[in-house]
Amino acid sequence: MLSLEESEMKPRTIKCQQPSERTRLDQCIEMVQDLIPQTYSAPKSKPDPDRVCWVKMAALPFLESPLVLLGYPDGVQVWQVLESEAKEMFHRRVGRVCAACVCVSEGRLQLVLSHGDRVVRLLDLSQGGVEVCCQELCGAVQEVTASSRFVATSLEERVCVLSSRDLSVLFEVCGCAPGCPVALGSRWLAYADSQLRPDWQSVGGLSGAAVPSITEQVIDTAAKGLGRLLVSSSSSSVVTIVDVLACSERGLPGDEPDARLVGHFRAHAAHPVRLLRFDATGSVLLSADAAGHQFHVFRVQVHPSDRRRSQIQHMYVLWRGETPARLLDACFSADSRLVTATTDHGTTHVFAICPYGGVATCRTHCGPRRVNKHSSFERSAGLEAPCTWSAPLPQPSTVRALCQLRDKHAAALFHDSALLIASARGELVQVALHMHAQPVAKTGRVAAEGPFSIDATALRLWTLKRQSDWTSLAHACTPSTATRRAHGSWLAQLELVTHIGPSRRLWMGPQMALFTFAGAALLQPSSSALFTTESVDDLEPITCPYVAPLPAHALPD
Repeated sequence: MLSLEESEMKPRTIKCQQPSERTRLDQCIEMVQDLIPQTYSAPKSKPDPDRVCWVKMAALPFLESPLVLLGYPDGVQVWQVLESEAKEMFHRRVGRVCAACVCVSEGRLQLVLSHGDRVVRLLDLSQGGVEVCCQELCGAVQEVTASSRFVATSLEERVCVLSSRDLSVLFEVCGCAPGCPVALGSRWLAYADSQLRPDWQSVGGLSGAAVPSITEQVIDTAAKGLGRLLVSSSSSSVVTIVDVLACSERGLPGDEPDARLVGHFRAHAAHPVRLLRFDATGSVLLSADAAGHQFHVFRVQVHPSDRRRSQIQHMYVLWRGETPARLLDACFSADSRLVTATTDHGTTHVFAICPYGGVATCRTHCGPRRVNKHSSFERSAGLEAPCTWSAPLPQPSTVRALCQLRDKHAAALFHDSALLIASARGELVQVALHMHAQPVAKTGRVAAEGPFSIDATALRLWTLKRQSDWTSLAHACTPSTATRRAHGSWLAQLELVTHIGPSRRLWMGPQMALFTFAGAALLQPSSSALFTTESVDDLEPITCPYVAPLPAHALPD
């Protein structure tokens, strides 16, 4: 419980500053410091009690401004980032917090945290950080993620899903990969499985076009020459996606997959899965392995009747580099056109993708809104290929980062039209990303399907790291008092976007094309009146009553 002194304190505010440009010399010094071995470094001084151990960022659907979580050796801190200032919402010295996240459940802003033991605690930030309840699990908690209804905790070799209301255990997933990274969307839960089950396997997954890096090829060649395997086992490179709502009511699916199973596929070739992230829609999944040379982006398409026919389209191979790295954080933009990857080297890589696959061009990314896969002329001309379950999945596209930002970064988050990047020093930087079309080399003109570049400009800087003389603080904040997002902004574009005239007139060719659906019949005789056994001749006519029309003088005014 908070003391009277803590509850009456006003929240601290940090004004934004103009970020200073880093010179080439500063970048070279940081690179040399990262490459120097620990044996040649200066002797370690006394540990700093105010150093930042971990950083997390969250954008909740009921809050206009994002939240930043900072973990310290003896506590945790929650900041709310406003337009020109950052407000401290919660600061408590409660011992080392190893995992934490925020969520909004039933109109309350909650903080879920764990001290690295078996206990998960739920704090109500709407009431000043009062502990509502706690739950003891069967293992040490390594990671915590939450949605508006569920809390997913990652243990050593299992995943425990709790209710965000009272932390009651809904179901557990056993037999997971060591470490067990998870990704929790609005309805689906993705986790690293320990084995590939043929009865559950979906169509697609890792494509053969994903070429391993040069380092992996050299290690594999050396392993074959020595007659022993030097590459890590691929048994932990399998990802399983389940329906959290269905599993909370009926448990995990059995040997015969049903509606509770969404997808089961292999995500990487040689290295185990280390990080999973969903986009805002929950249908695009990013997976990163332990090596960190490249990341894979998949699109999940659920089959309506047979979940084993669900398609896991391998859309992109995001190439980072040859040196090994550990991915700390990944984030999709709201429209899933950009994705960031922050590694332990302190670099944030920005990749350009499309939520439906294909090459990112000026037409898809230089505009303010997301566009369709095919242009209006291609759709009206019939050049768009039909989407059927029997069609083969396209090969993934290899994409390199269009922008790299380096400054000891630890996490990143897209907010509105800017990118927020938090560093391990406790600093938060707002970066504006500008897309510029590049002219074609041969003609010198800008083409709609041509390439583009991304320019990054730092706009604001907040120093959020606590000072040694700061005391504990808890400020009550509820989603009802905070500014809500405007849900009616899309109405102005409804008639313009969805009811615009066709780009291809009637005299220019056919307006539609009919295709035969080769999939299984979804309608069954027992559930549809179309499959009737009676013939037309056996049916008796039905007499319809005749109602005379009303006279003109009887009609209402």
